[in-house]
Amino acid sequence: MEPRSPRTDPFNNGAILQSIILLGFIILLGWLDITNQLSLYINPKFIILTELSCYLLIPMFVIQLLSALLPTPHSNEQKCHHHSGAWRFFPFLAVLIIAFAVPDNTLNANLVNNKGLNTQINVLSDSTQDVPRPLAPELKPLSLIKVTNLNYTEVISEINGFPKDYIGKKVMITGFVFRNPELAKNQISLVRYVVMCCTADSLPYGVMCEGANVENYPDGTWLSIEGVIQMSTYENKNVPAVKITSLQPINEPKEPYVYPYN
Repeated sequence: MEPRSPRTDPFNNGAILQSIILLGFIILLGWLDITNQLSLYINPKFIILTELSCYLLIPMFVIQLLSALLPTPHSNEQKCHHHSGAWRFFPFLAVLIIAFAVPDNTLNANLVNNKGLNTQINVLSDSTQDVPRPLAPELKPLSLIKVTNLNYTEVISEINGFPKDYIGKKVMITGFVFRNPELAKNQISLVRYVVMCCTADSLPYGVMCEGANVENYPDGTWLSIEGVIQMSTYENKNVPAVKITSLQPINEPKEPYVYPYN
């Protein structure tokens, strides 16, 4: 009996599928980079690595495209194997479909409870006295502390951890409103998401604020406030708070997250 001659397909279906996936990721990453949206997903210090990955995908796409267009001999058995193996590409296709189909959205106040708010709950304890305080020499002489994207984590940690060193000092800070049921009517938390590596490991971080009419601002409202650092009460404990002297509702910043260690 003569051996069965191999069958020649006009196209390599597996290579076509891989080419589509590679092209999809090139378009997705390129689009996020051009529109400056990569920082909504990863810490900016890793953007260069993402850009390099995008460039590396281009020659891989070209190679796969050539393989897809060149006729490839296949036996019937191999063809059946390739058809059944197509499902291994499903996770990549699903990621692309979700990325293009789901509207862009930033982390908001609705997720704060799920991630756990790191804020005024950190009351003073004797053990905190040994914590390194690199910003303390710089902040203590100031009468007005401006909390920016660059110093957000360090300054909030300093105020929350050692509020008695800053009582009476003015502070300027921006964040979105979040309130939990334990807060009084005149209390809110002003929060930012801190992204260490990517949004998957982000944590909401903020400080408690007190002021008249703060109940008029629903959760998620972005505020730019000025106030004075003082001590207040939360769950029958003395905790730091900012007594609001003025506030201004603002639009969500182009960079809503803060990135420590950049």
